[in-house]
Amino acid sequence: MRRCRFVRNKSTIIFSVLVLGFSFYMKLSPAKFNNFTDIMSATLSFSSLATALFFSYFSLIPAFSNSKFIIALQELGTDKKIMDRLLLSTIIFFISSILSFGQLFFSECTNNMFSIITTAVWLSFTLSGFFNTFLILAIVLKAFEHYANTEEND
Repeated sequence: MRRCRFVRNKSTIIFSVLVLGFSFYMKLSPAKFNNFTDIMSATLSFSSLATALFFSYFSLIPAFSNSKFIIALQELGTDKKIMDRLLLSTIIFFISSILSFGQLFFSECTNNMFSIITTAVWLSFTLSGFFNTFLILAIVLKAFEHYANTEEND
């Protein structure tokens, strides 16, 4: 089961590692961001909102198991994939919220190794959350297209 989860989310993991490596290579720290506190506040707000939305979607999808759209997801074999990606996005954005909150305690002029590491991890989680969100949208659009084609044929 875990192996399938890693295989299903391979693109998100690879993207996250690439962003993490790029952040370390560029030595990104709070001192390199203009308006660092504002960026962290905005990221905290967005990540918290995304966590709440994805968690609500994660709990609502099984409730509508007889919906034509959910049936279209099952026909495409993407129902488990979208649930897994929703759960992963929820976790990623929750961790991003925690990291953003922690980053608010750094001075905007901080440039030490600890701030570089936490900034790299924060950026990796935040951008991989956006990346995973786009993957979810791609699955949903594919399911809507399948649903629309099914409706036209009926």
